[in-house]
Amino acid sequence: MNDFFETLGAVENRVQSLIERLNYQRSENQALKSEIEDLKRALLMKEEALGLSQRKLEEVDQSASDKGNPLDTTDIDKKIDRLVKEIQSCIDTLE
Repeated sequence: MNDFFETLGAVENRVQSLIERLNYQRSENQALKSEIEDLKRALLMKEEALGLSQRKLEEVDQSASDKGNPLDTTDIDKKIDRLVKEIQSCIDTLE
């Protein structure tokens, strides 16, 4: 009979331990769910900020293409300088 009560006590202790672990896991699960929700909100805010930045970049790109790319003017300047030198060389040859 004594073994029965010892076994019953051990089972009771084990069940109590499992209940404590279950309660801990539930609270941990709730904390993780809360963290996930916070991260989802942060992600949405970052995606919104990214979208705004992309739109601003597109506006800048569009504005630059409307005005002409400043790099293109350097190429044009080089070509004009080369043509002027060729013309000057031709004039010098004619003289």
